[in-house]
Amino acid sequence: MKYVFLITAILFTYSQKLNAKNTPYSLDRSDSTLQADFVQEKITDNLYVLKSPNYNTNAGVFIGTEAVLLIDPMTGPNNHQNLLNAVKRLSRKPIKYVINTHSHPDHSGANSFFAEQGAKIISHENFKYTNAQYDQTFKDTFSLNMGNETVELHHIAAHTFDDALVYFKNSNAVFMGDTYMTNSFPHFYYGGGGKGHLEIIDKTLSLGNAHLTIIPAHGKLSSNKTELNTYKANSIKWINRIEQLYNGGKTTEEIANDQQIKQLSTVFNNGNNVGSQSIIRTIDKTIAADLIPSVQLPESRFKQFEGTYRYSNGQVDEIIYENGKLLFRSKGLYIFEIIPLSETKFQVRGQFPVKHLTFNTATSSFEYFNGKESLRATKQ
Repeated sequence: MKYVFLITAILFTYSQKLNAKNTPYSLDRSDSTLQADFVQEKITDNLYVLKSPNYNTNAGVFIGTEAVLLIDPMTGPNNHQNLLNAVKRLSRKPIKYVINTHSHPDHSGANSFFAEQGAKIISHENFKYTNAQYDQTFKDTFSLNMGNETVELHHIAAHTFDDALVYFKNSNAVFMGDTYMTNSFPHFYYGGGGKGHLEIIDKTLSLGNAHLTIIPAHGKLSSNKTELNTYKANSIKWINRIEQLYNGGKTTEEIANDQQIKQLSTVFNNGNNVGSQSIIRTIDKTIAADLIPSVQLPESRFKQFEGTYRYSNGQVDEIIYENGKLLFRSKGLYIFEIIPLSETKFQVRGQFPVKHLTFNTATSSFEYFNGKESLRATKQ
């Protein structure tokens, strides 16, 4: 049985303008107040979810036999010490590990702080193509023994190329990161598209038993398989309806005015009405992730583009063909899938027409339009 209660402390506020994913959390318990640093939910005797009322990321705390593990311990800029104090109220054991569900700063932004406290940062290997701090990486799966718990990490590209499910076997609980949110649209544009989105949901549903506790990245502190199945069904409706209308020649604005799309927008956003511009932006991203017409090219053609490319400023990018995908990546900066629109022009998945590459095989180079300017890189 779960109990929701508050860790009493001094109210922390900050003036940074927050986006939809980290707007102030609305406490729905009548005995909860905003005069505290964190709202907390106890999942088991050793596993807790913490959230700042002023920052909407769910952070996890697991108390092992000898040490503490944190999951996505980012509860607001300049709020790291407050979170550390809250963790110490739960346990005085040392914080030995931090695990990130993905690299976005609202999840990994406190990595350096906790590394300074002695924690080892464990993340997916594609973190090397981001600016997030990490220490130890894994490729597909990883297992961590906490003495009283086995923690399993499972990678599937969905929201990003570095997503990880964090599954606590004995606790029958899993952290999903931004692959599941209870107060926002599905966000599958940057990694695996709709296919990866549904794949990571199905993987989650295969874990644990019928009473698996599911911790979303934002929104509610915890969820369950029934609610995740509903979210999956609504995601499929969203994708299929947009595809139907888009292929029928409807504009993004017309799709946004569709009654089913409006209804789903309200459901995804926890019953709140959503502005038309927000709906339009999300539709555009859904189309760019999965519905832009592409051409079929043989594997040999993809492999012709593989290699390292250097820009005039010295930056080096890599093109690699991996698991049936052509990836465009740069260490410390970005990793994208690029999809052929023609023999030589490729869209950056989820960001067309804003970002795209055009290859020139005669000069062994490409022009990368990054949304602001075209940059030329030559194969080394």
